[in-house]
Amino acid sequence: MTVENTGTWGKSHIGCKRKNNEDRYLIKIVSEISILAVADGVGGNPGGEIAAQIVTDSFQEHIFSKTDLKTDLKTVLLESEKRILQKIEENQKLEGMSTTLTAVAVYHSKVFWIHIGDSRLYLLRNKKIKQMTKDHTFIQDLIDDGTLSPEQADKHPLKNMLDQCLGCDDIELDCGVFQVKKNDRLLLCTDGLTTHLPDSQIESIMAINSIQEAGKQLIEEALKMGGSDNVTVVIKNI
Repeated sequence: MTVENTGTWGKSHIGCKRKNNEDRYLIKIVSEISILAVADGVGGNPGGEIAAQIVTDSFQEHIFSKTDLKTDLKTVLLESEKRILQKIEENQKLEGMSTTLTAVAVYHSKVFWIHIGDSRLYLLRNKKIKQMTKDHTFIQDLIDDGTLSPEQADKHPLKNMLDQCLGCDDIELDCGVFQVKKNDRLLLCTDGLTTHLPDSQIESIMAINSIQEAGKQLIEEALKMGGSDNVTVVIKNI
C-alpha cells in the first residue's frame, strides 16, 4: 500500500532469509489526521504475524479524535494487548505470540507517538536525522547503565533480544509528543532496516531523495547487506 498523493509512502519486504513476512504497517489518513504504524511480529515465537496484524487492525478500526490523540493512541495499544492475550487464551499453540509497535498520529504541527519494542521513529530536519524512540532491548539497558558502548552493543549476540513487546508480561510503553515544521520528514521502520543500515546512511538517503525513492533505496540497501529480516518502511513529508 502506498499513499503518495498525501506525501506518505510505505512498503514491506519479506527480506532475503525469512520464509514469511511478520511485519505489518498502516497508513490511515482521515480528517487531517495521519495515523502511521509499523509492527514487527517477534521472530521465533508462534503467531508473530498474527499479533502484528491484530495491532494494525486495531489502529485501522479506531476512530481518532482531534482533541485527545495521546489518549487515543494509548487506548488502541492497550486494546491490542487485550486482543493478543485473548487470542492466546483461545489457542494455546499461540503462547508467546507478541509484536513490537511504533505508531504516530500527526495533526497539523504536532506528532503524537507511542512505542514498544525495537521498531523505530525518526525525525529528519534540515537533512539531519534524530531517533525519537528508544529501543526496548536487553542491550539498550546495558548501554544506558554504561556496561556496554554502542559499538560493543552493535556486535553483541543478544542485541535483538527484546525486554518489552505487546504480548509480553507487564508492558511499559513509551509515548510523547513533539512539534514538526514544514519540510520535516518522519520515518517509521522495523529493525530489518536498522540492523543493516547505520543512522548516518539512513540520513544520507532520506536527505536527498523523494520519499518514494528514499523508501525504495532504504529497502534495497538493507537487502544488499543481507536482508536477514523482514524490512518495513513508512515515510511522511510534513
